[in-house]
Amino acid sequence: MTNSTPNTLFSAATLEQWLAHLEQLHPNAIELGLKRITEVGQRLSLIHFDAKVITVAGTNGKGTTCAYLEKILLDAGFKVGVYSSPHIHRYNERLRINSQELTDQAHCDAFAIIEKAREIISLSYFEYATLACLYLLQQANCDYILLEVGLGGRLDATNMVESDLSVVTTIGIDHIDWLGSDREKIGFEKAGVFRANKPAICGELDVPQSIIDHASNISAQLKLASRDFSFAMLDDQHWSWTGQNKTLSPIKQTLMPMQNASTALAVIEALNLSIAEEQLIASVENAALAGRLQAISGYDCDFYIDVAHNPQSAQYLASQIKRLKHEKPESCQVHAVVGMLSDKDMTSTLSAINAQINEYHFADLNCYRGASAATLLEAYQGSEDNQHNVTCYENVSSAVDKVVQNVSASDIVIVFGSFHTVSDILTK
Repeated sequence: MTNSTPNTLFSAATLEQWLAHLEQLHPNAIELGLKRITEVGQRLSLIHFDAKVITVAGTNGKGTTCAYLEKILLDAGFKVGVYSSPHIHRYNERLRINSQELTDQAHCDAFAIIEKAREIISLSYFEYATLACLYLLQQANCDYILLEVGLGGRLDATNMVESDLSVVTTIGIDHIDWLGSDREKIGFEKAGVFRANKPAICGELDVPQSIIDHASNISAQLKLASRDFSFAMLDDQHWSWTGQNKTLSPIKQTLMPMQNASTALAVIEALNLSIAEEQLIASVENAALAGRLQAISGYDCDFYIDVAHNPQSAQYLASQIKRLKHEKPESCQVHAVVGMLSDKDMTSTLSAINAQINEYHFADLNCYRGASAATLLEAYQGSEDNQHNVTCYENVSSAVDKVVQNVSASDIVIVFGSFHTVSDILTK
């Protein structure tokens, strides 16, 4: 572990050099807990913000919920800052102010501030990045700040900040080594972002009792999906949303999850913002986020990437692939290129999507914690409905190159499994 920084890092270091420094600074890639980061945050006055802060936790849907909120608030004329993780392609993606990324130099300058303030305190990569981005958000004089939780909630670095409204999007089984192996334990960790006597929105349709109990114990103003707000399909292409004070209808269905749009609309209602219904609908219909069933051009077939990496997100991806297939001829074949991290529930994730896939192409994921194609194949063999044609490759890029040589125009290619997997496509 290194607690000192070469003098060059205070002046002429590139962003790449700073990130390399962050990666070797702390002995553990993940270390939950608020003591160290809060001490540095207090030195820089990063606990309380003049802007309204919305913290978003959840197993899945954090990024898309933030994207919906960002679009709605920007369209309403507010200055909005968003901190999210992980990035897909470049570190700069982690911070947006009015939908724009900041320059390398801005991030380097923020790192220098954090480096000086931390003194001998050891910080993980995520803690360091969180502090730097919070510093930049503090300087930006935003009206609203959206903080996407990295892992869990209660002990996540973002929870150092005193938020004005907190969100839990969904609860699924993931990160069991850190959060527990059942939904009640995971729900409790996520609900740790709630604040006493402040609004708390839960978009999970099957809410764990632990979330309700924790909100009650701290007197959070909890709003629940299905009880306080809901969404429903009107026809194959449109849906409606009903809150406590209004109904929005019709809303055109997109490839972004309606459940997360519903949660975002509940947040807007809780903020008591005066936004015209037509404008709310337009913002929801036009929200987008990279890596979420994102269409990629330049191929002879329909080609998509998605960061789905656990059973819950794979189940949603399967439902969207089914929708896409309805618009295709019966000859349509779905080819899935998959790369996953070794600590994920690969068997259950594949089981959730197997029914919509015709051929699998498993790839080694050449990164920290990356699983090999052979490991994926072994996991697949234990999954349900495992009668697909399967081919293994040394990397994602070679798998894609081979697949696209043998597809027809009516076919669908979907690349999924992790942020690292889709990053390989965006860098091709």
